[in-house]
Amino acid sequence: MTLLVALKGVDGLVLAADSRGTFGDPRGITAQNDTMIKAHVVAQHTGVLIAGSSEVGALLIKEFSEGVAKEIVDHPSVVVEALRSHTRQRYTEWFPSLPPVASVAAIQTGQPMRPDLTYLIGGVDTTDGEVLIYQLTSTNDFAPMLHNYGFAVAGVPQYALYLLNRMYQPDRSIDELVSLAVYVITETASQDGKVGGPVSVITVTKDDGCSELDAQSVARVVDENETRSQNLRQSFYHPAEERDGDQDA
Repeated sequence: MTLLVALKGVDGLVLAADSRGTFGDPRGITAQNDTMIKAHVVAQHTGVLIAGSSEVGALLIKEFSEGVAKEIVDHPSVVVEALRSHTRQRYTEWFPSLPPVASVAAIQTGQPMRPDLTYLIGGVDTTDGEVLIYQLTSTNDFAPMLHNYGFAVAGVPQYALYLLNRMYQPDRSIDELVSLAVYVITETASQDGKVGGPVSVITVTKDDGCSELDAQSVARVVDENETRSQNLRQSFYHPAEERDGDQDA
């Protein structure tokens, strides 16, 4: 499994993902690999996060980045349509006997289905600076979905949705939102073993386009977030000197 996070700020966009791949039925014994690459720059101002069948997604993104992406306009909505077209074409070639959308009966009876795959696509319009976040998922034949409320999550979303509903503020800078995106992923990883490993982060702005944070920068954010977590925890309790004073009284 995985966790993908996209956050819109006043000056751009943050895209973040964990790196854990889980092999096997999650209801039983599984194996893990924390070297999955799920964050990709596919155009100067557009990045893509992938969840689901990571090996299938990795090949599709490789093909798209090396071929299709070089021939299209650098705009998030154009990237979305081109990536959808490329993915649907390859799925049709690879899985001709399986329907694009599985029926309820097929799901309930465990019949073969096309590999589950989700894209979160985020970018900035270079003309007016508008931040756009889209989602494509195999379960509805990659129909484009526009997230127009500031953020998007995919993979294992429960903890992330709770945290973002309480903490996300759209009027924040991407520097601030990088910390929140990383926090949401590491907090989820602390509670759900299907999320984990190093976090990858891409920022996107109108002026600078896509920038990938290096491992050292992400590690600093993780350390700073630990201090924030400690401060939050301590805020619920009286300082030690107050506790001692209560006992003396």
